[in-house]
Amino acid sequence: MKHYFVLFSLISTMAIAQNQTPTVEVIGEGIVYATPDMVNISISIEKEGLDLKNLRQKNGEAVAQVLQLLSKELPMENFQTSYVSLYKDDYNKLNKYRVVQNINIKLEDISKYDNLMNAIFDAGVNRIDGISFGVKNKEKLLQEARVAAIDDARKKALLYAVSLDQNIGKAIKIREVNSHFNDIQPVERMSKMSLGSTGSDNTLAVGKIAIEAQVNVAFELLK
Repeated sequence: MKHYFVLFSLISTMAIAQNQTPTVEVIGEGIVYATPDMVNISISIEKEGLDLKNLRQKNGEAVAQVLQLLSKELPMENFQTSYVSLYKDDYNKLNKYRVVQNINIKLEDISKYDNLMNAIFDAGVNRIDGISFGVKNKEKLLQEARVAAIDDARKKALLYAVSLDQNIGKAIKIREVNSHFNDIQPVERMSKMSLGSTGSDNTLAVGKIAIEAQVNVAFELLK
């Protein structure tokens, strides 16, 4: 009885092996480059002094002027207070207080960047904490990168197959490995005095944004 069982197992294993489809499996990569058409700006109003009550009042007035200006230039949903801090500088034993309020801005027209920055500095902003670029049609560009990744996978698989005097058939497995939107381009923190005046109408180098996608695809390997 045991001999029959062993023989049956061997035949079943051979049948499964014969039915398995040979495959070639590759990673396809797609990259799409785009010019940013929007910018996110992190700004702060920072003041220090010995009189806490007077300091809070002056900082509050400056913040109010900046918010009033932003409400005239941008939709309300495009700017928001991100944090407020107040602390005493005991490290240098100066007994000074420092108050900081940060505001995040989304500017959907990069051409207005310089005019907006000049206006908010005049209104009371004295620090830029950082900026990052983005694009409005993010999802469309990501789809283009995914299509490019699939095409790259097909070309790689075909190259391997042809090198072995074979061909590829239909895809039998597709798995997205990674999709990445590289829209973070940090800028060092700057103050109003460090920026100065460049005498130019354009002080922003926007560069390019890379949208990347990776897919794992298995194709049939045909004789």
